[in-house]
Amino acid sequence: MEEWSHSRTVLIVDDHQGLISLIQRCLSREGFRTAYAHSGQDALTWLSQHHADLLLLDLQLTDMSGEELINQLAQRSLTLPFIVVTGQGDERLAVKMMKRGARDYFIKDSSLIELLPSIVTQTFEQIQQEQRLKLTEETLREERERMAITLSSIVEGVFTTDTRGRLTYMNHMAEEMSGWEQENAIGRSIEEVVRFLHAGVNEEDDHPVTHTLEMGIPLHPLDHYPLFDHTSGERPVVYSVSPLRRSDGSLLGTVLILRDMSERIKLDEERLKASKLESLGLLAGGIAHDFNNLLTSILGNISMTKASVNTRDHLFTFLSEAENASLRARKLTQQLLTFAKGGIPLKKPIALQQVLTESATFALSGSSTHCQFDIPNDLWLVEADNGQIGQVIHNLTVNADQAMLSGGALSITAENITLTSEQAKQQHLPAAGDFIKLKIEDNGCGIAPHALHKIFDPYYSTKPSGSGLGLSTAYSIVKNHHGMITAASVRDQGTTFVIHLPASQTTTAAQQNAPSALPGEGRVLVMDDEESIRLLLGEMLRHLGYDVQCVAEGNEALECYQEAYHTHQPFNAVILDLTVAGGLGGKDTVEQLRKFDPQVKAIVSSGYSNDPVLSRYLTFGFRGVVAKPFRLAELSQVLHQITA
Repeated sequence: MEEWSHSRTVLIVDDHQGLISLIQRCLSREGFRTAYAHSGQDALTWLSQHHADLLLLDLQLTDMSGEELINQLAQRSLTLPFIVVTGQGDERLAVKMMKRGARDYFIKDSSLIELLPSIVTQTFEQIQQEQRLKLTEETLREERERMAITLSSIVEGVFTTDTRGRLTYMNHMAEEMSGWEQENAIGRSIEEVVRFLHAGVNEEDDHPVTHTLEMGIPLHPLDHYPLFDHTSGERPVVYSVSPLRRSDGSLLGTVLILRDMSERIKLDEERLKASKLESLGLLAGGIAHDFNNLLTSILGNISMTKASVNTRDHLFTFLSEAENASLRARKLTQQLLTFAKGGIPLKKPIALQQVLTESATFALSGSSTHCQFDIPNDLWLVEADNGQIGQVIHNLTVNADQAMLSGGALSITAENITLTSEQAKQQHLPAAGDFIKLKIEDNGCGIAPHALHKIFDPYYSTKPSGSGLGLSTAYSIVKNHHGMITAASVRDQGTTFVIHLPASQTTTAAQQNAPSALPGEGRVLVMDDEESIRLLLGEMLRHLGYDVQCVAEGNEALECYQEAYHTHQPFNAVILDLTVAGGLGGKDTVEQLRKFDPQVKAIVSSGYSNDPVLSRYLTFGFRGVVAKPFRLAELSQVLHQITA
């Protein structure tokens, strides 16, 4: 007898005490525990306080029938296995009880005692097997449920087929990627459901699933292939096919896994675009530095010459044209600087309302295109370079105007939005938070789909006369402000640019006053390695009323400053060029000056720098900044601020 049988309790329900005693002795010898009840009510009372594993049930009791007892047990949610014990002539009733769930039945005759132990034992063995089967089925059901949840949660599309390549399963992502619902796709060929657009991949003989079924080997290519998409036409995917085998090694089918590469390709394109801009920035920064030095000398000398020429003189007209050309060259240099690390924006809290309206209106001067603004008064401030953001709006407005050949309406809207981490990720923004969302929308000719992803590339233009710098400049400026710019377009319907800029934590905008030349007095030390700029700065500062001394590099500046300090003729301000070829530059010079005189009032000047000194000049010990090429008024304003 198995060990489990000793813990089994059999409840005998019969009104014949002699038969009860006989059955008890018989079952006890086999190791079963027994209990008895003389009536149906006694059985119900006993079962309310004890547990039984099996009922031996007489169908004819004194107070109720065996069938009534089973019904009452069911009403009390007590479901017990039972064996019917009946007298002669009750076979039909016994069969009826078998249909009600009885495990077996006995006739009360001489064979009862002989057969009963083995039947009870077999019944318990059958119950145990059923419990094991139920547990196995439950485990399998839970495993299938876990597998289904897992497959429905992963981002890959999973398809399984039989040995004929007929679909047997597909998860939710597979439905989305193929455009088929599982109930309609099951039983169809994999070539019909999963359609590759690459030549030589979708034919029946060359489909990856067909190849794996024939060769019995997995396929894991590294390249991505275009998959037919019911909504967008195609989507790039990487596929993997593996054979499914039984325990004996025979082929059961295949599993095909598809991974959507659309987002990955977009990220790679963003990285490539950023790499292109960085490479161009290195080149542009070097050019801009030298060019700005030249422009500083050209613009300064032209303005000084104009000051000494009568406005009615014919020479004055030529000088004005040269000055205008130099100003246009300065704008081009400013565009080049945005690609360079030295072109870091000089940020301060600004309100965008005025920048948006003035930049767009100026760009549309003389155009048949008119602009419609929807900008709320409570628009948040942004930490931004006023000139650079204005350049972005100017470039986008010019681009929209050129797209509307017969004129039209340009819509510029702005709104405050707060993005969650997931929403920020969708917009390719670095983090969640508060943003200003700008939308510039035209109804022009639109951009062809094949060109849309290239429009922010440097020197790429769809217009024969375009420079290819307008949109790439806008892209670079927005990225340098930790924002993002995207474009959407429908051919012959128009283009929409969307810009997200992080909102400022401050609530007060910096003042935007038009600069004017302010006279001054005191001594100014100028350090610049370009002789022409030293001469020019000397003339400009003397014109403003300052006493000027000029040197070529940092060591000379240190000597002059210390000598003036010791002779009680100190300099009221020092203007230092940031980059000096073969000498001590402005960054190192101001560090040495501060060691000698912590109160030194130094201004940094540069046409370009790889260091973030221009944008964070206070951190490096400077009191002010003036970027080349600068106007006389700008120089005078900075000097007045730090010497007043």
